Amino acid sequence: MLKNYLKTALRSFQRNKSSFFINVVGLSIGLTCSLLIFLWVLDEFQVDKFHTDSNQIYQIMEYQHYANEINTTLSTPGVLPPALKEEIPEIEYSSGYTWNLNALFTKDNISFKENGIYAHNDLFYILSIDLKSGNKEQLLTKPSSIVISEELAEKYFKDQNPIGESLLFNNEYLLTVTGVFGELPKTSTFQFDFIRSYDDWLEANEWANEWGNNGPRTIAKVASGTDIDLLNEKIKDFIKGKNEGSHVELFAYPFAKRYLYGQFENGVNVGGRIDYIRLFVIVAIFVLLIACINFMNLSTAKATKRSKEVGIRKSIGASKNSLIGQFIGESLFISVFSLLIAILLVELTLPLFNELVDKSIVLDYGNPVILLILFSTVLVTGLVSGSYPAFYLSSMEAVKTLKGSLKSSGKEAFARKGLVIFQFTLSVTLIISTVLIYNQIQYTQNKNLGYKKENVINLTIEDEIHNNWDAFKNQVLAVPGVTDISRSSSTLLSRNSNTMGVSWENKNPDDRILFENVMVGYDFIETMGLELVEGRAYSRDYGIDSTKIILNEAAIKIMGLENPIGKTFTLWGDDYEIIGIVKDFNYENLRNEVEPLFLRLRPGVGWRAFVRLESSSIASSLSGIEEVYKSFNTNYPFDYQFMDEQYAALYRSEMRIGELAKYFSIFAIIISCLGLFGLSAFTAEQRAKEIGIRKVLGATVHGLVLLLSADFTKLVLIAIGISVPLSWWLMNKWLSAFAYNAGIEWWVFAIAGLTALIIAWTTVSWQSIKAALTNPVNSLKSE
Repeated sequence: MLKNYLKTALRSFQRNKSSFFINVVGLSIGLTCSLLIFLWVLDEFQVDKFHTDSNQIYQIMEYQHYANEINTTLSTPGVLPPALKEEIPEIEYSSGYTWNLNALFTKDNISFKENGIYAHNDLFYILSIDLKSGNKEQLLTKPSSIVISEELAEKYFKDQNPIGESLLFNNEYLLTVTGVFGELPKTSTFQFDFIRSYDDWLEANEWANEWGNNGPRTIAKVASGTDIDLLNEKIKDFIKGKNEGSHVELFAYPFAKRYLYGQFENGVNVGGRIDYIRLFVIVAIFVLLIACINFMNLSTAKATKRSKEVGIRKSIGASKNSLIGQFIGESLFISVFSLLIAILLVELTLPLFNELVDKSIVLDYGNPVILLILFSTVLVTGLVSGSYPAFYLSSMEAVKTLKGSLKSSGKEAFARKGLVIFQFTLSVTLIISTVLIYNQIQYTQNKNLGYKKENVINLTIEDEIHNNWDAFKNQVLAVPGVTDISRSSSTLLSRNSNTMGVSWENKNPDDRILFENVMVGYDFIETMGLELVEGRAYSRDYGIDSTKIILNEAAIKIMGLENPIGKTFTLWGDDYEIIGIVKDFNYENLRNEVEPLFLRLRPGVGWRAFVRLESSSIASSLSGIEEVYKSFNTNYPFDYQFMDEQYAALYRSEMRIGELAKYFSIFAIIISCLGLFGLSAFTAEQRAKEIGIRKVLGATVHGLVLLLSADFTKLVLIAIGISVPLSWWLMNKWLSAFAYNAGIEWWVFAIAGLTALIIAWTTVSWQSIKAALTNPVNSLKSE
């Protein structure tokens, strides 16, 4: 029986080559897109899941209560980890760790910048770090100890055993290597090449020893069987017990969930990267569904050609179920054949796809999950695309099919039209969404941020440059093409330091308002192009400005001050005179509104140098700055970044989403047009005699093309009408996540609709013109 089904299927494909080709191409493209998305989704779900006992690992986080909101943060007091381990029995291991930082490593006159963190020894008991050598119990328990990666061990020690050997850190600290670890998986959110003792960091950062100050992070491993709700209740007021007057609440959040579900609003988890995953899973299903619709439409459209076959089979005893099995089998055959082509296309496009999504995805045929995805995808595709044609064809009446009196019903035509509308609704929605995402990305890149990010480089102030800042600044200013230079404690790209320890005249003592604390050097306002609304900038011409302060407009607004210049602003008990108001500028992602901020003059404190260059001589200016830099920090590489490039990197995720949406919308349109091409060919063939009669009666080619295109035009217009409100709702929801967004303009819908119409007309007109140019004698001679 199976052999007979296969023969019948192959004969059917041979008789209907164009339909077979359209189905295979459409399904292959649809399966390729879907498989790429499913592989990406699978990789996303694997992040941080490789750790042993991952369900026992928790990130200790804070709810910080302010006047009108609850802020959720990873930052915790530096002294929290050992206190939790000591006082909370359910916590078996607890480690603090810092943000990633770059440091200069020197060994035998070889120097490189490396990236790493400071952490407690417990980190090796919490995370599954592949320790190659060293005593796990004592890796980071002693001062000046460091654990390095195999890559660093090879770089600095070659074939020598690095354990017990020394490395010079930032030209200042001689560290002892106590361990070597293997390469961290790509699916780990922890990525570093060294870990230094956390106690060394606490010693160098006294502020982190205070319970009222936050900065580093805390990760913990709880005992098996721990009730997390009870644990959270126990640690909720832990900091309040250490710091009287604190409004901070602790909670334990599953570490493995943090990557996908890391976004909080007002103390409530509202998703995170999981939203993008859901979005693209829907896109994958839509693209595959569009391809399946092609199969359904073409199969039912060609039904009359197979009606006699169905009639003969039924008359000799074939049951309805056997016919359904045959047609489903044909559908599965096409799906399997398309899947083989799709796998080839996936293998060919994976390198480009990995580059686009910044992953290292491989199609691992030995992975049972991937095999399950392949099997289930082809099975679902075959069943979905073949089910309607199978039931439709098998339900035909044998007598009517053999008499030749079978005609297409209105229901059948209505179903085909509905499926075409559905296809183009999805395609146009994807087009509109892609354009709006692109517009938002362009908006973020071109918006006036309140400062001038173009032609500005920033670099880290360290070692001799830190010790001799004024000399370095003057020499850099002497480089041709350099217009300004200053320093700051902020990158102006994210929050770095903030405080509630502020007050002013008539402040409500119950108000808890967070102010961003930015320490700056002289000429910072001029270098960054900030706009002064009132008052003046910091200047040496006015003597001691360290007791003065500059606020932004958001701060003045929330303080409710009128005529603020000259008034007193109290910070941590010290009084400062307000000398200037700067226009609000965005110092973090545009998803967030501008918050209150103050600029405090500290000429010798800021760790970032900002240098403004003339656009006409950037290359020569950089060469001159490097020469000055090397004269101060001989061993350090000249590492700098352009500020506009750093700013663009903030929206890398949105850019990737935009690129993916662009490509998938193009593929969706191609698949839809393949189906439209096949249907238009069928329509032209079905109406051949009508066209011949019209031509004999004097109809023009132009008139016939319009006649044949009219029906499809109506379907596409209906699809546009449905997709406009649908895409507006979807994208309005997406844009609402940005405090500053480009909005939704009417012309986006007009362009998307017109594009869909032009593509549809182009697709249909080929068959329409071909039919209109056919000699009427050929179509009428059988009459």
